[in-house]
Amino acid sequence: MDYGDYLKEEKSYEGYYEFPFKPEKKEPVVVKPEDRITEIYPPDRPHTSNVVWVWASTDLVTQTEFVLSPGAFFGPPDSHAGDEMYYVLSGTLTEIQPELGTVIEAEAGDAILIPKGSFHQSYNFGDEEANILCAIAPRMWDESGPAPEMEGEMKLYKAGKDLEKSSDIEDVEFNQEGARSIDRLGEWPIDGKEARERKAHIKIEEDQRLPVIHGEEHPMIVRFIVSNDLLHMAELQLPSGGEGPRTSEAESHGGDETLYVTQGKITVFFPDLLDAIDVPEGHVALIPEGIEHQYQNFTDGPVRGIFSVAPDL
Repeated sequence: MDYGDYLKEEKSYEGYYEFPFKPEKKEPVVVKPEDRITEIYPPDRPHTSNVVWVWASTDLVTQTEFVLSPGAFFGPPDSHAGDEMYYVLSGTLTEIQPELGTVIEAEAGDAILIPKGSFHQSYNFGDEEANILCAIAPRMWDESGPAPEMEGEMKLYKAGKDLEKSSDIEDVEFNQEGARSIDRLGEWPIDGKEARERKAHIKIEEDQRLPVIHGEEHPMIVRFIVSNDLLHMAELQLPSGGEGPRTSEAESHGGDETLYVTQGKITVFFPDLLDAIDVPEGHVALIPEGIEHQYQNFTDGPVRGIFSVAPDL
């Protein structure tokens, strides 16, 4: 669907919830790489900044992507007015919760849940670019604008320096393989409110996702990375072949969806609208809440994508 006129006349990122459409004008659309918003963050410290691409930012969810070159980091630490998910597309990301001094190293395919209000700072200590897909819900910033600077010093190692002990921090214990049930949707890998109280970042490795089967007559595998009261992020995989194009069953969500295609080309069909959009690899689709849609694979190989839905599935 063409939204060139909107981009020319009304493109806005004020308030961080109006791209590519204002809330009252949302419709299904594919955001091309050349149409995404490019920002340098933080803008006042270019020597410790990174490039951020805004794919979509509605009143319900924000989808961005950023790249850290080898040896780079962004600073100072920041926090957001919603839960944030980092999904590592390539490279190695090192993430610190500077108030607690906890550090996570994440490889391609891993993800990190950063609870609302939890400060964080990203580093790339690898020898290749680290490319990160981000989803935040419900808002990146609140009405007062970007988060204030963190109080106190970052908890970093320095020989001979005494550090104030943090309160007890426990690693999240993932359920055993046999306990991974669809009943965990809404609290995977941990209850959202509990995660926000703890403020600790949570690493979700590829083998720690919650797999579910979507659809009875037209089944496909969906692997949830996180599912809580503010945000859901999952990987969908649609094989080729079968009877005609491999097609998922129709669904709609109680929130906006962003779909970032990581392999192949996914066609999204809207049965009520009798319309469709092609989403090539490296592109993002925005599907507003309540719009019924089906994923289709018209290619000769499997297709994959990372979708984020906020607030309700």
